[in-house]
Amino acid sequence: MKVLVTGATGFIGMEVARQLSYRGERPRLLVRRPSRAALLRSLDAEVVFGDLRAPATLARAVAECDVVIHLAGRATFEPAARLRETFLGGTQALAEAAAAQGVGRFVFASSLFVHREAAAPITATTPPAPAIDYGRVKLAVERWLTRFGAEQDMTVGSIRLPHVYGATDQLFARVRSGRLVVPGRRSAPYGHLHVSDAARVLIAAAETGWSGASVVADREPVGWDDFLGELGAQLPDLRIVRLPASVARAGTTVLDPLLAKRRSPNLYTPDTVTGWNLSLPVDPEALWSELGLEPELPSYREGIARTLDDCVAFRWRHPLQDRRVA
Repeated sequence: MKVLVTGATGFIGMEVARQLSYRGERPRLLVRRPSRAALLRSLDAEVVFGDLRAPATLARAVAECDVVIHLAGRATFEPAARLRETFLGGTQALAEAAAAQGVGRFVFASSLFVHREAAAPITATTPPAPAIDYGRVKLAVERWLTRFGAEQDMTVGSIRLPHVYGATDQLFARVRSGRLVVPGRRSAPYGHLHVSDAARVLIAAAETGWSGASVVADREPVGWDDFLGELGAQLPDLRIVRLPASVARAGTTVLDPLLAKRRSPNLYTPDTVTGWNLSLPVDPEALWSELGLEPELPSYREGIARTLDDCVAFRWRHPLQDRRVA
């Protein structure tokens, strides 16, 4: 199976690339910023340049591939106008290039945020109804890919990932600093998944040719009280500051127009606050049996312990903190 992984120097993409490489698959990894390719040096992989905003770069990337695992895009909770270029336009260009080269399978990393506030656990049959622009754009991509795949006889699977966490994500970057500020005090149930299991799900969907759209999470949806409480129990020196949602929303409403003037993505937006405070529990059985998998880290307790092990020693920089353009 020849796999193209987009977003290969990002948080989840790096783990997908690592797992494929360690299994001997020698994936092809799409990289936009050459300065970040050094992160992939330890992997047995083929690294190619490509930019979702430059369709001419994509044909070579997908040539002779059997499947695309698509993770690239502007992964922030910004307004739709800032997200569409890479998510919708870029995905369209990539899928069209893939179809032209005869690629038969396309796996899209979508988001739990295609759903809104939910009291009952969300399943694959729960109708999507996004509450924030990030979810609206992801849903637009899903729907376009479904139509395009049917037209081109390409199998399309959209995996609606929940809160995915690990040593190299934004949350744990702040945990390592010793101080974590979170935008809300609500503790509604939420879907979580360690990055290693998220990567396993995406790879299994690619291998099996799974099609459709489904949520997935670990076996124990819990609120932020439990998740942050476990962090505090294992890291006694960690200072957790939980702002009232109204204060966080007011602050981000003021900051967003100012930060929007920068080219770099804005992590602090009103939709960030909304997303943090939603109730988004996920059916623990969703998708796992269809892929023939079980989570290796079935709850946040095992996942946090693994993440803190991984935090002990590494050198990495999250793409949204990396200001180098070359």
